[in-house]
Amino acid sequence: MRWAALAVAGVILAWIIVQQVILPAFEDEQATTHNRTWLEYAWAAGPINETAVQQLAERLRDNQIDRVYLEASAWRRDDTLIEGEFTGDFAHALRTAYPELEVLLWLRMSGEQIRQSDLHVLVADLAERAVGEWGLNGVQLNGRTVENDSDSFVDLIRALRTAIGPDALLSVTVPPDRIPTDPEVPIGSTADPGLTWNMSYKQRVGLLLIDEIVIMPHASGLENIEAYEQWVAYQVKSYIEALSELETSVEIVVGLPTYDASPDHDPAIEGVQPAINGVRRSLDEVERAREWVRGVGLYEYKTTDSLEWALYREHWLGIKSD
Repeated sequence: MRWAALAVAGVILAWIIVQQVILPAFEDEQATTHNRTWLEYAWAAGPINETAVQQLAERLRDNQIDRVYLEASAWRRDDTLIEGEFTGDFAHALRTAYPELEVLLWLRMSGEQIRQSDLHVLVADLAERAVGEWGLNGVQLNGRTVENDSDSFVDLIRALRTAIGPDALLSVTVPPDRIPTDPEVPIGSTADPGLTWNMSYKQRVGLLLIDEIVIMPHASGLENIEAYEQWVAYQVKSYIEALSELETSVEIVVGLPTYDASPDHDPAIEGVQPAINGVRRSLDEVERAREWVRGVGLYEYKTTDSLEWALYREHWLGIKSD
């Protein structure tokens, strides 16, 4: 009887260790090892520098970034596009150096551009060439100032999916709630009901055969770090709540702002570490958050300085600098 009791106690202890130590560690690793960044147009516009590409590949791999969004085109003032002459060559060279990497077309569009249906045809054609001719893995639509219940945004996403086909990846950036529904969450200076998506619109977008949603929690206009961390955690929770009611396999990535100071964005408040703290708070507080959150993204690569890389490595990847 004594040995039986000890055996039972051992099984119970092992189960507790699995539940409280091993599984949380595994889930945390799952949420931190698939990360992103945005590569600027210069990479696609100029001849390939093999040394620079190799160094880029090594940095991406060392920092557990397995998907990049490449700005392979740029808008002219007349709403026509300049295309990067070396996009296909660059993507091929980068994936040769880092075979596991996925390269998506980074397509930036303002709310005004998204409302112009003639531009939908233009960017759909670009997306088709990006996948079919340049060999990219898919497209990321980076829509800015997209209004709540925008039919134009929905139409554009559908046009892109049709253009790239069912097998290519389709990633879409989504805005934070400028006016949180939770009264306990602080509201910054950028409060705008028209740019705050309601749950039904988040769900409508989530059902559009997209593979990934990238939450962009920045330009909050908040004035202290604690408020910003709480605000970021809320944004992740808000999208998980909306998507969890759907039958969808869409994944969530959270953008970390690493760009320079701009209106309503103070890097001393909206820094890498506070943003990561907010994401981690959501992972700890929101049920099943780790099932949804795939990783984070450094926005943008060219503006991420050495300190921000170190903070990202330490506080997200758990790798302290030497």
